[in-house]
Amino acid sequence: WGWSLVPISEVCCVGATGAIGAMARWLLPALLGALLGSVLGLEPFPTPPEQTAEQISNFQRIRARARDASLAATPQVLAYFDSQPFRGMLKDCCPKIAELPAEELLRRYRAEAQVAELAHALPAQMKDIFSDVTVKEVGDMSWFPNEFQVALIHHRNLSEGASPVNDAAQKDVFGCKPFAEREPTWSEVANRLIYIAHNMRRLDSGSEPFFGDFTVVFNSTHVKDSVVIAPYDTGLYEMVCFNPHMKLPGTLNRSMLPPLNCSAWPKSLPVGTLEYLDHLILPNLAAAANSTTTNRTMLDSARDLYLRSSMSEIDYQDVPALGMQNLGDYLESDILANPRLPEAVKFGIGSFPTLFGTQDGRDMQAIAKRLHWPLFWSFGTGNPSMEDPHMTVDLKLPGNLRIADPENILMTTNATVSSSASETFEKVWQEAVEVRAKRNATKEDVHKWWHALEDQLRAAPISWKSCASVHDCVGVDFTGDCICVSKSKVERIAFTV
Repeated sequence: WGWSLVPISEVCCVGATGAIGAMARWLLPALLGALLGSVLGLEPFPTPPEQTAEQISNFQRIRARARDASLAATPQVLAYFDSQPFRGMLKDCCPKIAELPAEELLRRYRAEAQVAELAHALPAQMKDIFSDVTVKEVGDMSWFPNEFQVALIHHRNLSEGASPVNDAAQKDVFGCKPFAEREPTWSEVANRLIYIAHNMRRLDSGSEPFFGDFTVVFNSTHVKDSVVIAPYDTGLYEMVCFNPHMKLPGTLNRSMLPPLNCSAWPKSLPVGTLEYLDHLILPNLAAAANSTTTNRTMLDSARDLYLRSSMSEIDYQDVPALGMQNLGDYLESDILANPRLPEAVKFGIGSFPTLFGTQDGRDMQAIAKRLHWPLFWSFGTGNPSMEDPHMTVDLKLPGNLRIADPENILMTTNATVSSSASETFEKVWQEAVEVRAKRNATKEDVHKWWHALEDQLRAAPISWKSCASVHDCVGVDFTGDCICVSKSKVERIAFTV
């Protein structure tokens, strides 16, 4: 896993006395091992630059085009926000903001985009279609790898699974250079990007719950100069609109693909950045609005966004459920870099249905604790099995059920947790362990465990106006207090409902 062979937990905990000698005893064998591996060809996966020269050049090109496109699109966005149908929709769904000037609505959108969670879900175990790092692997890495790096590390065939679709999307949408040969080199894959869901709809799982068991939320201040934004999921748009005749991954067939509005996003549209994205607002709302097939309109998409987003000033516990067909309506805000761990990650979210009461869940807790990542749990689908035949497009998810991991949140943030909450958490955990040891957990089991915990530990995502130092905070408790990364033990908030 790169050149970093020194266990972080060992080095960071060395005391002042004898620190240099202790570090030398660890570092010398590591450096010698790395050198020997390089000479003998035993270490083919050295840590890549945090941002390669090609990534920097690509981002600068994208930013320049995004600036021009965003400025040109601003009048059209303001006109839409002032249109009679849009105003009527706001009066119906979100009366608190219905009379705000269009300029203020746009300012709020930009502000929310700046702070909304940049989420990537990864699996507990390797999956067939997606090449992704697993929960245990990410804890040992010095950077967060993209799917092509993971494929080479795992010796996976890049002509199978989702990689061909994503390779095409990265070239068509983001202007990434094609690989010289069918099998790319390590230096070539270092130039690619990490897929990110921009969680402006405040989904409790951050990213779609089907993408993985553990979601890492990146620190937007750390990665802001590498975030490149498309108006919709690029893989879906590639398969439906840009390259409709391409081979589909796995068992996917065209009847499973959403009927997107391909005219909403012309291939010539520049992608955006966190700073420049006005030109993506309307295409994002229009992408899923294929009125000839679904009778869905841009106003429907706008209503769904505002009902779920903090821009509407609707409390998190009061937002409506989210339809399965709307889970993919996010901006895809990818990271064109090789972000360093642990500092590039702001916090993590574990899937309660799949990980609570499991060894993978314990591994996740241990990694978050060691890397000092605040940890939450999401209810997500509430279903421990993604193969359940009842998981249909008609299903609606609450999407607003998130709790803090009591031991972790006490250690990593300014929150305080009652001893009874911690004791209850461990008690319910052991109940889950016993159930899972005997049989597969059911939806009823998951609901029972969740309801035993949620009253004492519930939390909400941060918003553009929730905290004074929003980029240092990872959530809000249900009294409105900000849960922020702990810099000292002096100032602490009580974690209460």
